[in-house]
Amino acid sequence: MEPNEIQAALAAAVEEVLETMYFSTVLASADGAAPSEGGGAPAITVKLRFEGSPSGGFRVSVPLTLARVVSAGFLGREEAEVSDSQAEEVVGELANMICGSVLSRLQSDATFQITHPELTPTEPGVGFEGAGANRWFDLGDGILTVSLELGQTV
Repeated sequence: MEPNEIQAALAAAVEEVLETMYFSTVLASADGAAPSEGGGAPAITVKLRFEGSPSGGFRVSVPLTLARVVSAGFLGREEAEVSDSQAEEVVGELANMICGSVLSRLQSDATFQITHPELTPTEPGVGFEGAGANRWFDLGDGILTVSLELGQTV
């Protein structure tokens, strides 16, 4: 797979999932590590693995403030009503949806097994070292970062 094909699949998948399931709009996005933001503000980062052809790993990192915004949209609640644990669960579901969408765009005829998302420590806006593709998305309330590795796990 060409890097441009992977970046295009990441961009399309994130935008579609955020708009249809989380009622959020991407204002800007680019490949690579995210621009500096928030001075190390707390973030929710989840990773998962997938097996199939190809196998690999996927990560999503969302600042906690943005996680509450997208969680509120997904759950149909006010931001203040979203707990940290609910935001973590919703970011895990976001990772599942985006990963599945990316994989179907890259290998529409393949079958994949995707693991349950796991919380992992990572700072917001930081690229994932060794990753095959990194991309950031500015949603206005913060920057969501995704990372996809093919042929290995993250």
